[in-house]
Amino acid sequence: MTENFTVVGIIDRMAGRGEKAFPREEPLSREKLKALEELQAVDLKIRDLSAEAETHPARLRQIEAERNQAKAALDQSRGRLADIERARRQQQDLLQMEKDKVRKWESRLNELKTPREYAALARELDIAKKTNTTAEEEIRRLAGEHDLAKKETAAAEQMLGEKEGVVEREGEQIKAVLDSLQARMAELQSERERLVEKCDKALMNRYERVRKQRGGIAVAPVVAGTCKGCQRNIPPQMANQLLTSDEILTCPNCHRFIYAADEPQAPEATV
Repeated sequence: MTENFTVVGIIDRMAGRGEKAFPREEPLSREKLKALEELQAVDLKIRDLSAEAETHPARLRQIEAERNQAKAALDQSRGRLADIERARRQQQDLLQMEKDKVRKWESRLNELKTPREYAALARELDIAKKTNTTAEEEIRRLAGEHDLAKKETAAAEQMLGEKEGVVEREGEQIKAVLDSLQARMAELQSERERLVEKCDKALMNRYERVRKQRGGIAVAPVVAGTCKGCQRNIPPQMANQLLTSDEILTCPNCHRFIYAADEPQAPEATV
């Protein structure tokens, strides 16, 4: 049988004979990828905090829009109420004027000398009385609309008060949350700058490009020949290279940086 002289084979034979194998030092490539992994962990936290921060201004815009809609509805109700009050006053003034005419003309009836003059004034009186009747009906109709408009205006005022209360309460809460998120993001940004200094400058451009293309995950482990970034198998020769070579490799499917995992991994990345 042909002897297996690979590093893994030598270690396996030593373990099989009960001999103590010398601990294998981690290759330089793994150290470089560990530095990128640390940076990736911080980048993911920054991404998640940014996404969380974006939800709060959206909520603030929503409650402010609802407040503005309530204010517009109140303005509309108040405008309608004012129109009704103005129309009612006009009808009341018209009614009073026509009543004055009727009283004046009625007092003149006995002063008229001829039947023709009497008939003409009687026609005018009849028209004025009909105008009064119409005005009284319109005033009653406007009174009903006025009562309804007052109720609608009161309801609109109450709604606006409630919406303004929501804006005041939640606005303060949102501001406090955003201040906290910004403070945490500032700390993470400082940590990111520190970690960037530790990373291999030659790998940073590729890391940034892959991270943006692959949902924030640019470095992924390989478990049992499967890249945990895209959940697809890599060539067996490449899997062996991860164990024996100091070369930095990337997944041929998703182009993430890959390394051989020492232990089973927990959460998996999405493609």
